[in-house]
This record gives sequence, C-alpha cells and structure tokens, in this order.
Amino acid sequence: MAVYTALSQADVQRFIQRFGWHDLVELKATESGIENTNYFVTALDANGNTGKLVLTLFEKVPIDALPYFVELTSFLADKGIPVPKPFRDHQQLAVHRLKSKPALLVPCFAGHHPQTPSLIQCQLIATALAKMHLASGQFLLQRENVRGPQWRRRSIELLSPILDSENRQLLLEQTSKWTRHQAAIDALPHGITHNDLFHDNALFLENKLTGIIDFYQACNDVLIYDLAVLVNDWCSDEEGRLMGPLYDAVMGAYQQHRPFTPAERAMWPDTLAYAALRFWISRLLSWHDAESHRKVAQKDPDIMRRILLWRLNHPAPL
Repeated sequence: MAVYTALSQADVQRFIQRFGWHDLVELKATESGIENTNYFVTALDANGNTGKLVLTLFEKVPIDALPYFVELTSFLADKGIPVPKPFRDHQQLAVHRLKSKPALLVPCFAGHHPQTPSLIQCQLIATALAKMHLASGQFLLQRENVRGPQWRRRSIELLSPILDSENRQLLLEQTSKWTRHQAAIDALPHGITHNDLFHDNALFLENKLTGIIDFYQACNDVLIYDLAVLVNDWCSDEEGRLMGPLYDAVMGAYQQHRPFTPAERAMWPDTLAYAALRFWISRLLSWHDAESHRKVAQKDPDIMRRILLWRLNHPAPL
C-alpha cells in the first residue's frame, strides 16, 4: 500500500461522487505495503452520514483481472464473511480509472492488525477461512494462481545468479521437490483461496474479527495451501518454529468446519514447506528488485527462509 500515484482532494472528490458520496472530509495516504496505492477517505453521504472508506489504485494488476476480485469479495460479504464489499455506481460498476489507473472504493473496517495473535484470534481467523473454503462450490468465476509453476521457473532464472551457493542450493532443491509433487498437489481439493492471509490482512477489535482484507492474490487453488500460508505467519516465532498452542488453535478450529481428507493429511507437512518457499521467493525478488528501492516497506526474506528450514527439519504434526 505504497503511494505510487499522488491524488489531490479534487481528484478524490470527483471519484467518490459517482458512488453516492457527496463531500470529502479527509484524505490520508498510507505508505505501508508494497504493490498498490491506497488512501484512507472520510466522506459524507447525501444524508450527512460519515463514512470511512479505502480508495485503492492498482499499479500492477491489469484492469481485466479486477472483476474477479470484485465479484469474489461481494460474494463472500453476502455470505456473512467480514470482507469489504466494493461500492458500485448507478450502473453497478465498481472498477473505474483514476489517474489512468484502475481504482476501487471499499468500506474501511474498524479494527487493528494483531501483532501477537491470541489463541482466540487464531481460532476466529481459521474458522473464517474454513467457511470461505466451504463456500467455494457456489462461486463460479475462476482465476489461476499467477504464482504457480511458471512463476517459480522464472523466479529461479532471476534469483540463481544473485544468491550465494547455500541459498541457491536450497532454492533449487526445494523448487525441484515441489515440481515432483505437483501432480499430487493438483489432485487435492481446490476452491477459493485468499493466498495472502497474513496477520496484517486481518482486523480485530479485541477478540472480534472485524475484517479480512487484501484479496488481490486470491484465486482458485489448493485449499490446504491457503491454510499453510496462514499457519506459517500466525503460528511461527521469529526462528520459524511452530508455536504449539497457536497451531493447535488454528488446526482445531479449521478442521471443526472442514476436516482434512486423507490425501490432504499426507501432503500437509510438505505443503507447509511449499507455502514458506513461495513467500521466501517472492520476498527475495522484491528485495533484489532495484525498482523497489523506494520508500516502500519491504518484508525480510530471512524469516520465510527460517520457517522453510524449520518445516523441512521438523514436520508439523496433525
């Protein structure tokens, strides 16, 4: 959520009016994040009621990819999952251009990102994820994971020349292992996946889950991979070790609603490792990308490397 595209108050005033918001009260840019430009917006509707909104300009996502995200978040919100449902204009269109960039306006949910998730927060986020996965069969749109096998191959080509020998060997060994397991992974249950459900993409007011945000990596993918992404972030310490009570809370809450199949149980330890590997790769790419050396928050790749090594050496119990 870096500021790549600067907006004036007049720009935003004109944009929000098409969605029924009449008066802009406050506009605040946020520089946290990596890929998109985001502004917090406070505005008044026709009745003088105050609304808190988030305006997102997509710097890399093509405009033809956005209808999937619009329909997915609308679908999940209608299912009672706390997801920001995009505003639509009188023609029922949500996506418009602003400063030549695709843009969306969504509600801003109250709450804070849990810096040290509690047991209850882990249970709540796992329950919400399970319910999202269970709803998958009713959502008809499809989107491929853009960080699949082809992306991994391109990433290896980019990273191999710049990594030291130890990290290059780890990268090559684990991506090769993932490739060998790809057919078994592809046979696992698929559905709607968030694919980026780190703790900074969830909002809580104490022990109430108020929002799940940033669905712009969402796609139709392996369900337990989505859970593995969550576990690696919510349940790991700085050394990459699983914190048993948090792990048990997530796994118990999730499987209460959607129990694993035998095939998922067999692939679970490897899936945790692959989820760590995927984010180690993407963070290495961002870290070494000269274009990213701006005032943009970069996430440290080393934590994902430590998680990967821990998952390889200490397979998670089920």
